[in-house]
Amino acid sequence: MLAHPTDIVSSLSYLGIFLLIFLLPAPQEIVLPLAGFLAAQGKLNFIGAVAAGVVGSTVGALPWYWAGRYFGEARLLRWAERDRRWIKLSIRDVRKAQKWFDASGSRAILLSQFIPIVRTLIAVPAGISRMNLGLFLLCLIVSAIIWQGLLAYAGYLLGGQYGQVNQYANSIRVGVLVLIGFAIVWFVKRRG
Repeated sequence: MLAHPTDIVSSLSYLGIFLLIFLLPAPQEIVLPLAGFLAAQGKLNFIGAVAAGVVGSTVGALPWYWAGRYFGEARLLRWAERDRRWIKLSIRDVRKAQKWFDASGSRAILLSQFIPIVRTLIAVPAGISRMNLGLFLLCLIVSAIIWQGLLAYAGYLLGGQYGQVNQYANSIRVGVLVLIGFAIVWFVKRRG
């Protein structure tokens, strides 16, 4: 039986990357550096590996988007309170994602892939607010390409040391978020 992400990606290739991110969901900070390492060895195509991860995270976000859109905030909060062990969602998670989304809109989607829990949960408030599906997917895909591409590239560069990427992922994440924050502040001041 396959149990570890290394075994799954090595055995199932692109399908393994997709399944780990879509179904499990395994941390992208583990799966994509491994995919980059395998691409450096010639066992995977780099673009194909990143694409499998992007498709996995995009398809994995859609049920949450539709749940938010169909059920609405009140029903989701009741559901999260009653059946938390099944849906892996807490009232606090829903409220935090909704607050961030309300304040940032599509920018929240663009930043979502850099933050582990938010990358899945941000789809809920996007659905609740009935964000245009095309815009939601565009923002999600752009964000996923950037973050997963960086992770895979780090694994590609580090070769056999791809396991160290997770150590540096938090620093990279914070750096990217700070740069994006500065860009947003600059843009807002420039418009105001």
